[in-house]
Amino acid sequence: MCWEECCGNQHRGCPHFVILYYSGEKWDCGSPTCGLSAAHIHKTSRNCPCPKTYRERRRVLNLIQEPCDACKEAALAARVRRR
Repeated sequence: MCWEECCGNQHRGCPHFVILYYSGEKWDCGSPTCGLSAAHIHKTSRNCPCPKTYRERRRVLNLIQEPCDACKEAALAARVRRR
């Protein structure tokens, strides 16, 4: 699969990477079975089974020591439900 660079925040309080934006940088994997590659073998086929999604190449902009907002909200909701 080909790669696309995304930039975001890595949270150390939870294992999440929160994407802020895509930089536009793309790398070709050169695989004949990748639907996005220049070396793709089924270029004219209508029903090509090859994957046509990019893999993320992550660039960490900020290393944040606390959990992401979604994890904070889930922890709060779990505490509220226990009462």
